[in-house]
Amino acid sequence: MGRYRYFLAIQTRLPEAYATDAEFRRNLETLRRLGFDGVELNIRDPETVQPGRLKDYLAEFGLVLSMFASGLTAKTWQLALAAPDEARRKESIARTARFLEFAHEFGAGVIAGYLKGSPQDDGPGARERLALAVQELAPVAERLRTPLLIEAVNRYESPVGHSLADTWDIARRAGSPFVQILPDTFHMNIEEANMRQAIRAHRACFSSFHLSDNTRHFPGFGALDFDAVVGMLDEVEYQGKLAIEGNVRTSFAADVEVAMKCLGPILARKDAGSFHP
Repeated sequence: MGRYRYFLAIQTRLPEAYATDAEFRRNLETLRRLGFDGVELNIRDPETVQPGRLKDYLAEFGLVLSMFASGLTAKTWQLALAAPDEARRKESIARTARFLEFAHEFGAGVIAGYLKGSPQDDGPGARERLALAVQELAPVAERLRTPLLIEAVNRYESPVGHSLADTWDIARRAGSPFVQILPDTFHMNIEEANMRQAIRAHRACFSSFHLSDNTRHFPGFGALDFDAVVGMLDEVEYQGKLAIEGNVRTSFAADVEVAMKCLGPILARKDAGSFHP
């Protein structure tokens, strides 16, 4: 961790020919200049990526892979841990186990957001199917000491696991410190009646936290008060990672500049005190 008082990452997509992709290189150079510590990468097919080469490439920019973001892979291969079709669910579990092995090479974690399934995968038994899948994956996560993060995703985009409490009710059944939840301010803004209360109640259940504005763009493009949000984390003495996630509005580099004008002064403060609403 460098410039900021929290480890700071951002989620983006890994181009298939990333080593020769000029725009991706410029984006990573922007992240280095702005003081980022890591990236969460969406990768279409991680089995085509050599971990050592990617690790070395990111290191050129002072970055590490902090999380494997499985959304692009899940959409590409129609993966769903809560799928009603048993063959599809089993394939999703098997692929997720390999995601954990991939992430282990980087000391990273695996995010399961869209990987839980789409709204169409809802219906009788969806909650139990997801819980059983997570329980099957927990021993893999423990053996590899690699976190599996079940993201709390709003009701319009996910069949189950919407609020932090709802998502933790599923994740806790695994009984493993390597199965956690992942809060995201965009989804929390929809699902939580009291964001501060939800953070306090589930502080022990997460070690990574997504910052996304209410517009689903990066912080600074909407109405959320990120000074207050980070203050809520300070109040519970959070020690984990932060990651920016959102849709690109203008360009990745330009939007990151806006985000860090919003977040930089907040995260650079060394004397943060308790947040008082």
